[in-house]
Amino acid sequence: MKDAPLKTQQITQRFEDKKSQEYLQMGTKLEGRYLIEGILGRGGMGAVYIARDLRFTVKKHVAVKEMINQASDEETSARIIKNFEREANVLATVNHPAIPTIYDYFTLDTRSYLVMEWIKGKNLETIIEANQGFIAEQQVVTWALDICEVLHYLHTHTPEPIVFRDIKPANIMITPKNKIVLVDFGIAKTFQTGEKGTMIGTEGYSPPEQYRGKATPQVDIYAMGATLHHILTKSDPRTEPPFTFNERPIQRYNPHVSVELEAVVNTALQYNAADRFPSANVMREALVSAARKTGLLINTNLDQVTQIYQERSPLWTFKCEDEVRGSPLYHEGTIYVGAYDNNLYALDASTGEFIWKYATEGGIAGKPTIYEEKLFFGSADQCVHAISSRSGNNIWTHKIFIGSDDEHLYVLNTRTGRLAWRMNGGSKVRSSPLIVGDKVYFGTEGGEIYCVDFSGNTQWHTTAKRAFTASPHFANGVIYIPS
Repeated sequence: MKDAPLKTQQITQRFEDKKSQEYLQMGTKLEGRYLIEGILGRGGMGAVYIARDLRFTVKKHVAVKEMINQASDEETSARIIKNFEREANVLATVNHPAIPTIYDYFTLDTRSYLVMEWIKGKNLETIIEANQGFIAEQQVVTWALDICEVLHYLHTHTPEPIVFRDIKPANIMITPKNKIVLVDFGIAKTFQTGEKGTMIGTEGYSPPEQYRGKATPQVDIYAMGATLHHILTKSDPRTEPPFTFNERPIQRYNPHVSVELEAVVNTALQYNAADRFPSANVMREALVSAARKTGLLINTNLDQVTQIYQERSPLWTFKCEDEVRGSPLYHEGTIYVGAYDNNLYALDASTGEFIWKYATEGGIAGKPTIYEEKLFFGSADQCVHAISSRSGNNIWTHKIFIGSDDEHLYVLNTRTGRLAWRMNGGSKVRSSPLIVGDKVYFGTEGGEIYCVDFSGNTQWHTTAKRAFTASPHFANGVIYIPS
């Protein structure tokens, strides 16, 4: 009697307990802001919900990923929460059109939540199942090039590389514009309790080293090969013995696939990591070469994607000691950038070589500004610093128009750092003020926008229904500020 097909098994979901099956009900409100409207997916460690963000007057939907802390002791539980928050912060630094934007994260009792962009479309697994025949090779190659591009971005991400760890058709969304988006990052790994035999990934798509707990870029390359094998053959690797792709050649299932593309997939699926492509970039180049040989690069879109991808290669990189959360400032051949290692760095814009650094007592998340060869910037040490743009030496420090969490707008003398005046805005000021002529415009967390003169006298103010966290802009006699 033939064995029944194996059921899909998510390795991260091997251990389940009763509380993990208690899903949130429709109408539940999280943090007083996210109204649960339905379930997008379920798993042994939680669920993914679609929710409405009530902070916006218009209907704004988000995806809310729930992860349940199954630790049995407080110390392990606290460590899991700390690691979750760290990984959430890392993902928040990711900025790529093929990766959902992270909006928020929080923990409620034993459940942690990651709020992210809701992606419209269908996942590749659904598309494969709905397609009666095979998907055209040109379409598969186009998707593969896009996936390699985003994997290259993740694997070369700074301040630390990111390995997706669970590439498979179900985690690849195809948008209505036929663009790929990777969903369901392996952040759920944080919530494992160290039980033997558990890891992030999905059986059939995971390489042998992943079963030993290793997570390197070659893990994603193998899973990418397994995903392409699945798309091209419609043979689900989860229903087959692991690591048997060499026994199931693509052309046996789909003779229309070119030998060039099959060779690329086979290289990605090598048992030993050292025998696979050394990077997603190299795999992408192999796909482009195969497409040229088979005539697929006659499609101008592939040529354009290749050019765009090549232009993204960095000329240089510089590693700080912690995250870079703010935008850099360029001035006369020098890059000035703050980091959460408490330092402001000066780097040669052409080579990335270190020139000097200035240390504060807190992280620097904002962009510095420059005036008369002086750099001005704020730090988490609750001080405004003025330093020489040439040497990095301190000129003055003060506890220029700048807002603050103490609900005041401060005006400091640029030469001495002394307080000229300050104004109480009634709530926190978290956006940069705008200077137009002899007027200053700024918004507050309380939804107030003020216009004041250079002496601090209020010229007018108005109130919105929501907070102002973005900076005002001026055009054609009109002030624009989103709320």
